[in-house]
Amino acid sequence: MIEIRAAEVTDLPSVAQLVALSFHPGGGWQALWRSFVQLGIEQDLRDRWQRERPHYHCWLAVLSTGTAALCVGSVEVQLREIKGEPKPYLSNLAVHPHYRRRGIGRRLLHTVEGGLCATYSDLYLHVLAHNQAAQQLYACCGFEVVEEGFTFWGERKLLLRKSLAGDRPYSPSPISSWV
Repeated sequence: MIEIRAAEVTDLPSVAQLVALSFHPGGGWQALWRSFVQLGIEQDLRDRWQRERPHYHCWLAVLSTGTAALCVGSVEVQLREIKGEPKPYLSNLAVHPHYRRRGIGRRLLHTVEGGLCATYSDLYLHVLAHNQAAQQLYACCGFEVVEEGFTFWGERKLLLRKSLAGDRPYSPSPISSWV
């Protein structure tokens, strides 16, 4: 059974491992490179955890296997300035490659949305234009393109927005304390 829960600081190494695997797949020398990337991701997570709380939250999808628990999904949300105002911004939605297309990403999104809908009217995120699978998930969940731009390294990216008006809370969340 997969449980969605708020991350704890002790979960950050598992989140870093998942994010590195999800965004930097590959074997051979790429797997070696991924180890270095993972260390950087973990430090970045720790920095956000310390610097941006209470306006930073991370959720996990955890598969319990009796004696162990495996992090199979994660998502982060924080306040970020968008069009001159602080808005909730979703980042690093990651699902382990062996557990994709099972509704885990959708459940993580619903958890975030449920915690935000009482306080905020919109949720934003960026997605790379070539990431068709992610765009499909976000479109199915009600996100729409509001702006196109480019990353620092020149890839096309899309800014997506979802209106949270009328959404009902999916589960209790500490995000409501952002007011």
